[in-house]
Amino acid sequence: MSVTQAEVIDVLRRIEAGEITLTPDRDPQEHIKGDILFSASNGWKIEVSNWSGEFGGIVEIGLPGGGNLDLEYLETHMPEVGQYFPTGEVAWRAYRMKAVEAGFVYVPVDKTGPLATASPGDLIEIADRKPPWIVAYHSLGHVLLANWPGRLWLVQVVERLEPQGHRGNYTRCISVRIIREIKTHHVFGAHGEAVEEVLAYASALARPQAEQLAANRHDEAKVLQTAGWYRWLAETEKRETSDECSMDGVLAAGQGATRSPIGHGLSLVHGGVWNAAIRADGDAAIEEDEDESWLVSPWSEAASALMDAAWGKGAPEFFDEAEREILLQAWRARVAA
Repeated sequence: MSVTQAEVIDVLRRIEAGEITLTPDRDPQEHIKGDILFSASNGWKIEVSNWSGEFGGIVEIGLPGGGNLDLEYLETHMPEVGQYFPTGEVAWRAYRMKAVEAGFVYVPVDKTGPLATASPGDLIEIADRKPPWIVAYHSLGHVLLANWPGRLWLVQVVERLEPQGHRGNYTRCISVRIIREIKTHHVFGAHGEAVEEVLAYASALARPQAEQLAANRHDEAKVLQTAGWYRWLAETEKRETSDECSMDGVLAAGQGATRSPIGHGLSLVHGGVWNAAIRADGDAAIEEDEDESWLVSPWSEAASALMDAAWGKGAPEFFDEAEREILLQAWRARVAA
């Protein structure tokens, strides 16, 4: 039996609603060490990590027709399942376990401190209880990536800052416990591995590669970046849009927390080229006035070409095959960085 992520999520929602009931192999409140295996009334098996009677996440799913979905498979192919945590009411009613508050913490590789060298199970605390606080985002789509690469942790919130003093989809924390590391490409959506490939190339760019990208960008690519933005906005904001205004080179749009169909991917690609340009040409790579600065040729065109690739590889659902080929023309002609 093979299942999709949507089908697994549907089973979890039916458990939440009480349509499917669970029977544990032992009482989670009496046997507080070791995983708990639940037999579901629909024939499935769901193994849950048990932290002293608390729901520590799904570690494996057994399918009624045979076969198991282990944690590695869930994290790679079904991230929404691998990162599933029920509400307090559902955790106690359905699993007889206490709920935990979980979130995502991103740590750039150039940052030092305990989070940079953490391991699963570690308790990370702010000893002096002074800012900067640990910021745990409530979903992958809200994770703020100022720099790339980095490490992404799924954490349990042990102690919240009170009062929080902000509005947003994150929790300011004084202490967290590391649950496990999450592959960073998940923050870029379903095709995040492809986006990270573009990011890696952008970050290692040299002038010969920039010139190659600039020379091979398709003339129609800027039109398709614009089309991609308006198609995405029409889908996410559920409103009529017009592509009369060019959005070629736009790094973020939309009214919600989601910046683009690939999260912060476009901003990071542009930032990677910017840093590469400075390394290669110094101040000569940039022009500026009093209010802003921008890349000059060939770096500006290279950044656009790699943003084309990020669109075509990271959000292919918004383009037909011919359009994707246009977006990927410069990418396919690239030389090794």
